[in-house]
Amino acid sequence: MIIIKYLVFYTFVGFYQSTVFIKSSIRAAINYIRSLNESRNEQGQVVGFKTTLLRTAFRSIL
Repeated sequence: MIIIKYLVFYTFVGFYQSTVFIKSSIRAAINYIRSLNESRNEQGQVVGFKTTLLRTAFRSIL
């Protein structure tokens, strides 16, 4: 009977630990994807700023 209790207890503990690990892994993956998207947006803003600078420079030359 004691062996069955330990077996049930440790199956629940293992299930809980695996769900916590999976949840943290998914959260880390989502944060990584968000950081990639933010860096792409920042690069796009930098390129947009450079093109506006070039436009104003060409306008001032003309």
